[in-house]
Amino acid sequence: MRENELSVFSKVGVIVLVALAFAAAFVNIANGVVVNPRAFWIVVAGLVLFLIGKGSVIARGRWISFGTGLMSENMANLYRLGYWLMAVGILVTFA
Repeated sequence: MRENELSVFSKVGVIVLVALAFAAAFVNIANGVVVNPRAFWIVVAGLVLFLIGKGSVIARGRWISFGTGLMSENMANLYRLGYWLMAVGILVTFA
């Protein structure tokens, strides 16, 4: 079933829009402009979820690791959601 899959044109469009949003955010960060400062709480929530996921690996005694390979499925999902919220939070805060 492919009815829920984006077309190549749509995928490219989404990538271009996200890239432009990040470019606008980086320009605003460089200029010191904060468009929506209250949205920074989204970044903080993402960081908390990221640290919970990473904390599960650290609790097992592995201080340095990359990715979700050493995490359980639930912790890996928290880790990914945390990354996603941090990225969205930066976009909403600065773009």
